[in-house]
Amino acid sequence: MTTNLPTALITGIAGFCGSYLAELLAGQGWRVVGLDVAAGAGERLRRLGLDVAVWQADLADAAALQEIVAATQPDQIYHLAALTNPAAPYRALYEANVYGTIHLLEAAHATAPEARVLIAGSSAQYGPTQPHENPIGEAQEFRPITQYAVTKAAQDLLGAMASAAGQAVIRTRSFNIIGPRQGPQFVSAAFARQIAEIEQGRRPPLIEVGNLAAVRDFVDVRDVARAYALALKAGRPGQAYNVCSGAGRSVQSLLDGLLALSTATAIKVRPVPERMQPADVPAQVGSSARLAADAGWQPLIPWQQTLQDLLDYWRAAL
Repeated sequence: MTTNLPTALITGIAGFCGSYLAELLAGQGWRVVGLDVAAGAGERLRRLGLDVAVWQADLADAAALQEIVAATQPDQIYHLAALTNPAAPYRALYEANVYGTIHLLEAAHATAPEARVLIAGSSAQYGPTQPHENPIGEAQEFRPITQYAVTKAAQDLLGAMASAAGQAVIRTRSFNIIGPRQGPQFVSAAFARQIAEIEQGRRPPLIEVGNLAAVRDFVDVRDVARAYALALKAGRPGQAYNVCSGAGRSVQSLLDGLLALSTATAIKVRPVPERMQPADVPAQVGSSARLAADAGWQPLIPWQQTLQDLLDYWRAAL
């Protein structure tokens, strides 16, 4: 079946950000296709009301990536797939995040050379900053302190090199993404899930926590999806763009906000000594001024709505 619709290819399409981006682009009239390493990714998207073609493929499989890009002939490629667990084996992190990016850029160059490519990076690339360096701009030097952060910095540099060689590559650096559908391995979703479990009588009214003092820049996943689409449409090839709210919030305030929305009124919070490690990055707040200037993006979803939607998601998921 042929179509005159422009085509967007999303790696990691069934993931947290990928599913929202797929919804957004499909609603804008794009033919959306994707690849995901997870079996059943297409079924997960169908449960969300998205009927899109999904290839199951590993980023380490260069031949498979070239075949998919050649078959789909995308006008846009959003590279969201990544191994995000900082505790994953080093080799796995580099194979997925670094070599996977090389394979995708090579596939695009060989079979869809006109495609615009977005490489989704992370604020983890910046690492620790001094108080006077916040809010962080894109000129901030990289100080990665985990192997995951090193691989994301390498992705970013690979994108810059590809752009210098003639590919239309945009790089983004997202800060702490939050919202419904987020997995419980992340602190915001972990808090929301525990609160929902307490409300439903699945656990005692107690949340054990670690260090709540770290300050982060939380940005709603739906705003992030919109940022990716605008950055790839209107951003300047070769440029990097922060995706962030510009507001610093402590993990304590995140927890307090979710507790304030709970129907359970007697939840206790107990610090656990073995979890009370000092934050590797005490405070990190970004500036999205460049993305606002070049693409007209700004975050739109209020903080309270993000928290409410996150908690409601886990209430329903349980």
